[in-house]
Amino acid sequence: MKRVLAIALAATLFAACDDEPKQLVGTISDATMNGITVCGPDGGEHLFPIEGADLSEANGLLAGSPVTVEYTGTPERVKRVLKVSTDATYAAAVGDWTRPDPIDENGVMGIRLQTGGAAESIRMATLVYPSWELLEEAGKIRLKGRSIGNGQTVDFEETAEISERDGRLTLTTDNGTFYTRER
Repeated sequence: MKRVLAIALAATLFAACDDEPKQLVGTISDATMNGITVCGPDGGEHLFPIEGADLSEANGLLAGSPVTVEYTGTPERVKRVLKVSTDATYAAAVGDWTRPDPIDENGVMGIRLQTGGAAESIRMATLVYPSWELLEEAGKIRLKGRSIGNGQTVDFEETAEISERDGRLTLTTDNGTFYTRER
């Protein structure tokens, strides 16, 4: 009889722990209208249904974005997702950042920042941007580039800050180059 009571008590405690809110911090590897797949710190992928969850800080649920998922249950058996939060700087960074082309008065040049940290130059043949990454400080990213002009190749990194100016998002590098967000 004692054994049956001990098992019942353990099951009750386990069920109560299952209802305690937990957090998983990771990176979004996939997102649909119904759920997100998160790569956790252990390298495993976890599927979270998001119907009914608070998505007010989800920022578009972009692949590659750092994410915090608040849920009940276990990562293997999620009962309910309470809230999904992603990094606002990541969401703001993804898109085309341009400035007027000094040679072509009707053209623009710049950087396309893509999900997952990929990047590419826009109409800049000698200044190549292959990647970017978030920095810990809000609004800051690191651009990784390569200058291939004058017969030599020089790799470089530069810090850039995303801010709002006159109602538009701007990206300003640490050397003073200024871009505006196109999309």
